[in-house]
Amino acid sequence: MWSAVFVERWPFWAGGIAIGVFVLAFLLGTRQLLGVSTGFADACAAPFAPEVRRSWRLPFLIGIVAGGLLASLLAGASAPTVDMGMFDLRVTDDLAVKALTFTAGGVLLGFGSRLANGCTSGHGIVGTALLAKSSLIAMAVFMVTGVIVTQLLLGGMP
Repeated sequence: MWSAVFVERWPFWAGGIAIGVFVLAFLLGTRQLLGVSTGFADACAAPFAPEVRRSWRLPFLIGIVAGGLLASLLAGASAPTVDMGMFDLRVTDDLAVKALTFTAGGVLLGFGSRLANGCTSGHGIVGTALLAKSSLIAMAVFMVTGVIVTQLLLGGMP
């Protein structure tokens, strides 16, 4: 039982159903939209805005990190690493270049999520569950861009 719950990967559809049910239950129960980029904006504003420090989003962000750490510990894979698998093979394994690349990507992601009024998870999970036109368009752009970048990194477009 332990292995089935905490170690073995669950099928993608089981995770999708669980996330979808939680998002809809959260919306119905709190009338709040679940998303990470707004929580990150709250975390950045917290030192300067006392009212933001009481936001439910800050414990939510801490829970995401703590949940990932707990899952890693329970699965027996708790050793930190800077190995990025295929990224190291296809792009670079130089730690400084990876740090700069991911920092620049993080800044662009943060800017884009604020510009798009939501991040990929917000649009992809919450927005599409609510059938928001903007989220359906955003997800189409995310998917097409992801396919193009994957093809470029893995050996070219057909």
